[in-house]
Amino acid sequence: MIELYGVTFRYGHDGAGAESDSGVQEINLSVKKGQCVVLCGRSGSGKSTIMRLINGLAPSFYVGTLSGQVHVDGRFPAALSPEERPRLMGVVFQDPRSQFFMDHVRDELAFSAENLGIPPDEIKHRIERQARDLGISHLLDRSLHMLSSGQKQRVAIAAASILSPPLLLLDEPCANLDPAWTQSLVDILAKLKQNGTTLLISEHRLHPLLPVADLFVCMDKGKIARTWTKEEFSRLSYEEVRPYGLRHPDMAKSRLESQPAVASQAGSILEGRGLTYQHKRNGGGIQDVDITLSSGSVTALTGENGAGKTTLCKVLCGLLRQHKGAVFSRGSRLSASQRRACSYLVMQDADYQLYADSVGNEVVLGRRVDAAMRQKAYEALEAFGLAKLRDRHPASLSGGEKQRVTMAAAYCSDAELVILDEPTSGLDGDNVRKVAAWVKKIALSGKTVVIITHDSILAELACNQILELKPRAKGSEKR
Repeated sequence: MIELYGVTFRYGHDGAGAESDSGVQEINLSVKKGQCVVLCGRSGSGKSTIMRLINGLAPSFYVGTLSGQVHVDGRFPAALSPEERPRLMGVVFQDPRSQFFMDHVRDELAFSAENLGIPPDEIKHRIERQARDLGISHLLDRSLHMLSSGQKQRVAIAAASILSPPLLLLDEPCANLDPAWTQSLVDILAKLKQNGTTLLISEHRLHPLLPVADLFVCMDKGKIARTWTKEEFSRLSYEEVRPYGLRHPDMAKSRLESQPAVASQAGSILEGRGLTYQHKRNGGGIQDVDITLSSGSVTALTGENGAGKTTLCKVLCGLLRQHKGAVFSRGSRLSASQRRACSYLVMQDADYQLYADSVGNEVVLGRRVDAAMRQKAYEALEAFGLAKLRDRHPASLSGGEKQRVTMAAAYCSDAELVILDEPTSGLDGDNVRKVAAWVKKIALSGKTVVIITHDSILAELACNQILELKPRAKGSEKR
């Protein structure tokens, strides 16, 4: 189904015509019909480039120089017509919202089928089937803009497979899903594979894919470094995969050598009482939530997709004004504007808060750059592995690299409350450890950190309390 022979790709050119130093080199990869192959490796190692070559976006959209041969079902993907491509392959990008065309879920699922002239009754049947199989029937009449990131991801998967293409490409499909829906996704992929669909998946959360994967292909610096069968991969220890920056369940058992344990300080910096906020369009939100955050603590806020985690945090930092309840700091009631003044929210979609023309300028954007700030910016760039990317435009980075830039900017802020929304959704094992070390560092300085996450490894490495938010239930459960 997929054949890459001696493939080298370089993005763009500089003014002198020299090729850039990013892309992939000497790639030889064969994926047979009905196989499931998982691409893994550090952020920026070339996984997304391979996906772009196979789906035809490189070099037709992502301009660059290509050598070697790329074949999908015997054809060069970049030369496929708009009608041929969706019939041959379905694609789910790392950022689902970047591939939506319509405003509502039902219309998005119908989009590609309508464009190909499929009869309306058949389209309706396919929508109902896909919605049922992926558990999104209750979302069909909702606006895409009102869905959580995990819900958007499920919609994107449903839309990509609505035409039953023989090949499905998924970029970080598990990144924004809670454990229950990750298992549901694996079950769906197993069913697709059983029906003959070829699967190519780029992912950092690898072990949940063991039931469906046939082969793990590890990328490193643009080249294929190792390949393992699923049996071989399942037997690998954390120490064996750590040199490649991969995640492993045993990561949570290893402690961060340079960072002491975080202990919350006496007294609470922030307290929410009876917080309620209901979204008008879909009725979702939070109801009667009580939460206490201690100074110097790191709190993991968990719960299933759509439970209201992001809504709660937007209320805490003043981006949303609660309908009921109140937020207090050291016994004093805070208005929304007061909360905004002392908070920093790192959004899940990094593109929403990247504005500068370089990584270096982004981390100090809006701040007076004196000697102390310059030193702090250098520390942030080193802490998040961004020093070599200092002069790169943020838009040219991979999803994981963009996310690290926003966290480096938060590091340089003076906020008392720092909220991270799924900070490790696009990160490899090395950078999960770096995020854990960073949040511990700022907590030890007396700041309070809240992490919205489905990443149990991050929660165990970095947090001293875990709060699970239940949908439409009072409060949160601490464990």
